[in-house]
Amino acid sequence: MGVLGRITASLTEVRSRSQKLVQLNLELLSAELKKKAQKYGGAVGMLVAAGLLAFYALGFALTTITVALALVLPLWLSLLIVTLALFLIIAILILAARSTLQKLKSAAPGQAVAEAQATVATLKAGAAKTAGSLRPTRPAGPAAAPETHETPEPSASPPADPPSEVSRS
Repeated sequence: MGVLGRITASLTEVRSRSQKLVQLNLELLSAELKKKAQKYGGAVGMLVAAGLLAFYALGFALTTITVALALVLPLWLSLLIVTLALFLIIAILILAARSTLQKLKSAAPGQAVAEAQATVATLKAGAAKTAGSLRPTRPAGPAAAPETHETPEPSASPPADPPSEVSRS
């Protein structure tokens, strides 16, 4: 198999593996986003429950005010206690939902991002290794032709300064 065949085979394999890695990274991202959406749904559900209870609490508060004007003692006191208990539940639900939403706001899909960065680093390292292995090598032994350098013919002028880069072998 010649160099062109090796390059073609390597590129085909890199392409197929890259497609598989991208597909797996997309599946991971999708799973993370679904999990995050479920948590958002729970927080929104708590906010809806708090809103519904606030509606009932308002009804109880209005009933309490109405009864308080009509009756001065026992019924009024019991309705006020129920109203305060509902407002306490509402406050607890709102604080729990707000805390959950604040935690979710800053959470990025970290696992998928880290996996994508690792994939890019691996591909760069593999490309560098492949590029290094495709460089032509000089055959060793007596069959190797010695390198010849053309030397300029001597002239009447003095020799020029030696080159700054000297090959050390």
